[in-house]
Order: sequence, then C-alpha cells, then structure tokens
Amino acid sequence: MRLALFSDIHGNLPALEALLADLRIQAPDFLLCLGDVAMTGPFPNECLQAVAALDCDLVSSGVVMGNADQALLEPLPAFVPRGLPDEQEIYDLDAWSHAAVGEKEREWVRAYQPTLRPTPELLAFHGSPASNTEVLDAGSPQERLNQLRAEYGDAPLWIGGHTHRPLLRSLDGWTLLNPGSVGMPFELRNGHYVNPARADYLILDLVAGVFQPQFRQVPYAPRRVQNGFLGAKVPHAAKWVAEWVDVR
Repeated sequence: MRLALFSDIHGNLPALEALLADLRIQAPDFLLCLGDVAMTGPFPNECLQAVAALDCDLVSSGVVMGNADQALLEPLPAFVPRGLPDEQEIYDLDAWSHAAVGEKEREWVRAYQPTLRPTPELLAFHGSPASNTEVLDAGSPQERLNQLRAEYGDAPLWIGGHTHRPLLRSLDGWTLLNPGSVGMPFELRNGHYVNPARADYLILDLVAGVFQPQFRQVPYAPRRVQNGFLGAKVPHAAKWVAEWVDVR
C-alpha cells in the first residue's frame, strides 16, 4: 500500500498542479489532504475544485478541516492589530480570499473532517486531533503528547499539517509526522521570509507491515503563482510576488 499526504495548499494552484503531476508518477493508493486548501493565495476556488476532483481523477481521497478552511465557513472577523509583522497585509489577503470563494466551493469545505483514520495505523489531523490551530512539532512537550494520546488513541503514526514544516519525530512506540506545505513552504533568507517555489509532501509505503516515509519536494516556476497574484488583482500583490522565489 502507498499513501500520499499533503497539506497547506493555501490557494497556490501552480504548486498543487506540480504535486498532482508527481502523484501521477508515484501512483499512490490513497490521497489524504490535511487541510488549509484555499485561503491566502490567488487561486482559492481553483484549488478547492482540484481537491474536490481527486476522487474522480486519481484514487480514493479524504480531506481534513484546517483552521483556514474553517475560517471560510465563518464570518470574517474585524481586523485587530496585534503588533505582528505585515498583519494588515495578511488580513487584507485573507479577506480577499474569503470573499472570492463561491458557495458551491464552501459546501465542499463543510464536508471536511476534523480527523481521519484511513488505516488502523494512521491518525490524520491538521493542527492536532484536539484543535486545528494547535501546533505539534519537534518542541511539543511530552506531557501534552501523552494527554492527546490518552484521549485520541494510540495509532503508531500521527500525521498533521499547520506548521508548514516537514517533521519526523520518533517517540516511544509511535511517530509524529508532518508533510510540510504544498503552497507556502516558507524559509528565512537574508533576514526575510520567502516561499520557495516547491510543493512539499509525504509518501508512506507499507513495507513488511511498517509504513516507511519518503519526503518529496516538487519544484515549479515561481512566475506562475506571481502572475496569479497580479492577474487576480490581489491586495498588496507586489509584496506577495516578491515573496515567491526559485528553489535553491
């Protein structure tokens, strides 16, 4: 059995298309999207449509509800300054995304699930099984992980998104994984955060009864997403164009 898991597309259709092209080569048996499909990018509806079509075009699939997906189903809150970098620009971009998504696409989002368990060995979620905004990463306290395991079960593989950072954390009898981000795999360059034009995701192969992880990175041309921001007349488009860069 081969599973493909991906997360945090954030309205980046060129990245999603690069991922799907690679998936056709990798030929997984099951696809699992860990959420945050549409918000914060120039192609929100197109990404929701592409994810909705996965069952028809490739193989069986499932989608977890991310925090940005949930935001599409709720009224957009008023902007509240918190003193964070670029917070007004990010709010304006999210507001544009929120307004751009159609009602048919929102209906698809309503079907996303808080958690999924496609096999007995695997529990999938966005942030954590308890909350799609909780961060589980290399620094998460063991005490908190024990609390979650007691409440949500002892599957040997837990896989989440939300952080946009690939992760393989081996623990006592189980593993915490994160495939990274398809659409916004940010990194720090010369004191500034940028998004390299690559789609990060994870393959799991069942070998002798154990799932073996393979982290994959699929490059694409940054100009395609840059043109998307400009063509859609997204707020502060020039800023977002400058943040998408070639893979080193």
